[in-house]
Amino acid sequence: MELLITISPLLFDWLDLIVRWIHVIVGIAWIGTSFYFNWLDSRLDKDIDKENIEGELWSVHSGGFYNIHKLKEPPKKFPKELHWFKWEAYTTWISGFVLLIIVYYLNAEGLMIDKNVNDITPFTAIIISIIFLISSWFLYDLLCKSKLLNQTALFTTICFIISVIVCYFLTKIYGSRAAYIHVGASLGTIMALNVFRVIIPSQKNMVNAALSNQKPDMSMANSAKTRSIHNNYMTLPVLFIMISAHYPFTYGHKYNWLILALISVIGALVRHYFNLRNKKQYKPWILPVAAIGMVLLIFYTALPKIISNQDNAVLSTEKISFVEINNIIKYRCGVCHAKNPTTEGIDSPPKGIVFDSVQDILKNLSIIQAQAIDSEAMPPGNMTGITQQEREKLLLWIQQGANINK
Repeated sequence: MELLITISPLLFDWLDLIVRWIHVIVGIAWIGTSFYFNWLDSRLDKDIDKENIEGELWSVHSGGFYNIHKLKEPPKKFPKELHWFKWEAYTTWISGFVLLIIVYYLNAEGLMIDKNVNDITPFTAIIISIIFLISSWFLYDLLCKSKLLNQTALFTTICFIISVIVCYFLTKIYGSRAAYIHVGASLGTIMALNVFRVIIPSQKNMVNAALSNQKPDMSMANSAKTRSIHNNYMTLPVLFIMISAHYPFTYGHKYNWLILALISVIGALVRHYFNLRNKKQYKPWILPVAAIGMVLLIFYTALPKIISNQDNAVLSTEKISFVEINNIIKYRCGVCHAKNPTTEGIDSPPKGIVFDSVQDILKNLSIIQAQAIDSEAMPPGNMTGITQQEREKLLLWIQQGANINK
């Protein structure tokens, strides 16, 4: 039993790594098919005079030529093998949900809950998470089945406003990192259920109709096409959320919900540019607008902190001793970032970063400032109870030259 307890953190690390690896692989496959088929539909040459051919495309890849046709009607002789594009979506969602369980549900106390934000139990946090993911789909599906869907601009605006409100309230329920992940998980759930509940049933309807010499239900086909386009626009915001966990200046910012909303708009704009370009509709102003938005966002997140830090350095004359700093790091950071962590469930120091010696601390000063001071993302959920005064002392000590002799 003791041996199992000892090795279980390592086993969970391996499980985390393997599932995360699978999630990235199948996610690439799913997003790749989304990009490809949206591009393919837009690039089909429809100015052709061939029987039962709606569009044609020639391409060259991997040492060969490919001639692709889109048929107006189902083939008279059905092929023996028909390729379906569905398991990429299913396995991405399944692996993502398993990852949510491994990383967040099994460590809800540390990664989902921030007692300074909302003092809830791990069980409550998990139940809220599951209810949120399910309700996200039903709300989106309800909007798609309403008359709003016929008014693209209004539909998009309402969905965006709802997303911003949801993101804001998630930051008041969970720790900031968990709030971001749940926005991504809800988008991923919507995308996967679009495939499972709308797109694949429509394709099955087309196949069954073709086999029975009947006309397919075109309303299902049109709905499937719309959901496919929605999925295409959601890809870049989801990808951003996937990598944002490595950049605490995003989710750790005071207005993290606003940053996520703006990044989502920028991502959707970039995707919109390429979708229009694929249709040979060139709107060159879109990418510069997205780039300017990103630059403004960078300055918005960075400059106020830099100015604030400089003002603190000028105003404060307090000399901070290394003894005091060493104690802060030891008890607030070192319980995880040590060769032998004392925090339950952590077998090795996160990202291999340790603060066991003076040299360890000095070589990781930039990381300490970025994670514990600028973004205040560490410790996760403030699990060790670091105070604002302690963060300010860390900053002053660094700005005073990180002197270890006093």
